[in-house]
Amino acid sequence: MALIVSLLKKGSIVLLVLLCVSLYNHLKTMQPQKMTVEEAVLPMNWFPTQGLLERLAHRRQRVNEVCHKYGFNSLRDPIINSKEFLVNKKHGLIWCNVFKAASSTWMWHFNILAGYTEEELLKNINDPLSMARARYPRLDEQSLRAALQSSPRPLAFMIARHPFIRLVSAYRDKIARYAPPYESLRHRIMKAHPELGVGTAIKLLGILFGQRQYPTFPQFVQYVLDRHRSKMSLNEHWEPMFKYCTPCQANFTVFAKVETLDEDSSYIMHASGIKDLLKPKIINRGHEGSSEKVAKHLLCQLSKRQIRGLISLYKYDLEMFEYDTKMYLDCAAE
Repeated sequence: MALIVSLLKKGSIVLLVLLCVSLYNHLKTMQPQKMTVEEAVLPMNWFPTQGLLERLAHRRQRVNEVCHKYGFNSLRDPIINSKEFLVNKKHGLIWCNVFKAASSTWMWHFNILAGYTEEELLKNINDPLSMARARYPRLDEQSLRAALQSSPRPLAFMIARHPFIRLVSAYRDKIARYAPPYESLRHRIMKAHPELGVGTAIKLLGILFGQRQYPTFPQFVQYVLDRHRSKMSLNEHWEPMFKYCTPCQANFTVFAKVETLDEDSSYIMHASGIKDLLKPKIINRGHEGSSEKVAKHLLCQLSKRQIRGLISLYKYDLEMFEYDTKMYLDCAAE
C-alpha cells in the first residue's frame, strides 16, 4: 500500500495503470470458467481408416521398443500400478485414468456404462471420481492382471498427452484456481521459492484488489523438480504417465492421444461395442483458452535449467509417446 501511495505522490499514474492492466491480464488468463458439458457426435457408419490402424500399431510398437530399450519389460518382478485403472467387465473395457488427459470426458463415459443417468452425473458434476469408485472399486495387482488376461481379451487403453501441456493443465486447475485441498500446498510452494514469485508491485496490487495469492508457474515447476530430485512422490496430476500407468507391464490394446482424441475415441467406442450405449459428451473443466494455447506463454517463463529438469522428469513419457520439447527449450531463458 505504501508503494502505491508513493507512486501516486510521484505522479506515476501511468505506471500504476500499466501495473493494474498487467495484473488484470495475468489474473484473467489464469481464471477458470465453469465446467461445461458439450454434446459430441459419433460419425454414422464409421470405420477405421488404414491410416488410423497404422498409427495405433505404430504407437504400440514404439512403446514396446522403449520398454525393451530400457529393460522395463524384462524386469524380474514387474509391477503394474493398478491404482487408477477402471475395469468394466461387462463391456470388456479397461482404462488407466491419466489425470489431465481427457480424464473428465472418459470418466463420464465410464459412469454412464456403470449405470448412472445423465441427471445423476450432472448433479454431481464436480465429483465424478467418487461416483466411479462406487461402481469400479480399485483392484489389487493380481486382480488387474487377471482382468487384462481374461478371455475374450478386453480392450485396454490409456490416453497420453504431452507431459508439459499436462503439467500446465494441472497448474491451472489445481494451483492457479481456487481449489481448497491445495491451499496449503500453494503456500508451501510460494514460501520455498520467493525469488521466482511475482514482483512486489504486482503482489501488492493483488492484495489491494483482494485477489487470492498463488504460486507463479516457475515456482510450481521448481517445486515439482525439487521433489523429483529428492526422489519424493509426485501428485497424481503431474506424475509421469510411464510411472502412473506402467505401460511396459499392462499390455494396452490402444494408446490414444489427446491430440487425436476424436478419432481415437471413435475407434475405442466402435471396437469395444459401446458406441450405441453412449450419447458422447465432451467435458470441459473450463479455462479461458485451452492449456495448449496457454502452454507456450507459461513454459517460456521457465529457465533452460528448469526445462531440462522437466525433460529429465518426463524422459520416458516424451520418448514413448514421441513428444518434442525443442520449442520450449528454445524460448526458455538462460
